[in-house]
Amino acid sequence: MKTKLLFVVVSLACGCIAQVSNRQANRTNPQIIDFILNLQEKEVMAVAEAMPAEKYEFAPTSGEFNGVRTFGEQLKHIAADNYLLGAGILGEKPPGDVTNDERGSSSVRTKAQIIEYLKDSFAYMHQAAAAIDDVNDPIRTPSISPWPSGTATRLGVAVEDCVHTWDHYGQLVEYLRMNGIVPPASRAVTSAAATTQPSTTMSQALDFWITNTEKDVTLAADAMPEEKYSFAPTAGEFTGTRTFAQQVKHLAANNYRMAARILSDVPAPDQESETGPDAVQSKAQVMDYVRGSFAALHRSVATITAENAVAPVLPVRIGTAKQNTRVQFAVDAVAHSYDHYGQMVEYLRMNGIVPPASRR
Repeated sequence: MKTKLLFVVVSLACGCIAQVSNRQANRTNPQIIDFILNLQEKEVMAVAEAMPAEKYEFAPTSGEFNGVRTFGEQLKHIAADNYLLGAGILGEKPPGDVTNDERGSSSVRTKAQIIEYLKDSFAYMHQAAAAIDDVNDPIRTPSISPWPSGTATRLGVAVEDCVHTWDHYGQLVEYLRMNGIVPPASRAVTSAAATTQPSTTMSQALDFWITNTEKDVTLAADAMPEEKYSFAPTAGEFTGTRTFAQQVKHLAANNYRMAARILSDVPAPDQESETGPDAVQSKAQVMDYVRGSFAALHRSVATITAENAVAPVLPVRIGTAKQNTRVQFAVDAVAHSYDHYGQMVEYLRMNGIVPPASRR
């Protein structure tokens, strides 16, 4: 997989809100993964539908895009990993005519076929989510997964799949914009196993994953020359999109915001608005800001324990019963980072730069 060392034993992803009764009952792990799969399926399927059939063979060429997947291949790659990782969770042979090259079935070619293939792969992942236990027993590591032998868990592999999907979703929205199409999610804004293996604590798993996310993001940020930090795409439908620097600052501001949530602190106004401080402008300043945001995440997840990990904290809306958990906020930060990392790598390629993670 392109996504690095997805070493996670955690319990939710981007923007999830726990439904809390008067007793504030917590979601189970299967419910958590099923929630994020529903969200991902909606966003990815909307992107797939938005691209005209004649553009499914589109791959960027203006910049350093040698050998990248076409739009259709991106979708099939997401589906293939749904099947491969879902099969790992279920302990069975993967359906979907997939192999370890993660390309998906060679017989699936047209837009209609790819959309159906993708839809079926999400249905399969929902089945896998239902099989997740709450005790994190090790399972056999899926062949495409970087988990060390004996350390993969059903929950960890499920989150691996979810984060991988967000990475490629971030790239797909850029493909749409290159073809003059506003991504569906942006339109509303525009218009208004060995069981003897020791277990990994949630805090350790989260910290490991944050470290790998930090590596990918900071390498991509550093790869862009300073004179290109003000770059924003124009060839297509990119009206109002962020510059490269704004992408990085937005990612970092959300990291700070989620770190504050985990600690039950109040984020700074620029963190709450996810813009970052106006005074941060140069490449060096932006790099320091994003590194500092990951440091804040490391500090915050160090406070997560088995006892407080899924306990509701800090109402999302003051005066409502809807609350999130510490783990939810941590995975929100990671998943959000990979969404925008996917866009950052496209910005690099538009400027003739091979993203560091793709270099040999």
